[in-house]
Amino acid sequence: MVTSRSRRRLSPEARRGELIDAAIRLLESGRQVTNWVQAVAAEAGSAKGTFYVYFTSWEEMLAAVRDRVLRDYVGRFDRIAETPGPLDWWATIDAECDAALDTIAQPGGLHHAVFHTPATGAPVDDRADVITAVARALSRGIAEGAFRPVDPHIAATFLFSVLHSAGDAIASGDPPQRWRQALRDLTRHWLAPHDPA
Repeated sequence: MVTSRSRRRLSPEARRGELIDAAIRLLESGRQVTNWVQAVAAEAGSAKGTFYVYFTSWEEMLAAVRDRVLRDYVGRFDRIAETPGPLDWWATIDAECDAALDTIAQPGGLHHAVFHTPATGAPVDDRADVITAVARALSRGIAEGAFRPVDPHIAATFLFSVLHSAGDAIASGDPPQRWRQALRDLTRHWLAPHDPA
């Protein structure tokens, strides 16, 4: 249990992080909420006024949640780009596509809140540039001969767009396995090195 005394020792960044964590938990839960600011503060064990010390509005909080979600995703691809030793590239791509679909299509309001609300228009934190992170990982796969030499930035942009659309379709009720298989077919036809004629 977190006491009020221990809470006072939190740094401003840690306190802000607690509020973001609380917002993510609430959005993932799918609970019906009428007052998001009050609900987030309560979930974080803070007074309602604490919310406004760190965020001017719920929309600003959603932009912070979006950046956190994207930074976590960037971290996954940074590890792929930087992990020493050989990788099973197709298993890696399949796992990352599945993880992205699971996140986008999950029940609850997290994906909708951070990608389909006015918060989407807020500037994205430079550390949350998913396209650049995916492109770095693809560049490594190209350099190692696992993928054919495509433009990694364009490939990353296409892949992210396809994953987003597929996740939205699954969230709307389409069978997940059809989309997962279609993504496997697409990445292999598109990225696999071509046999020399």
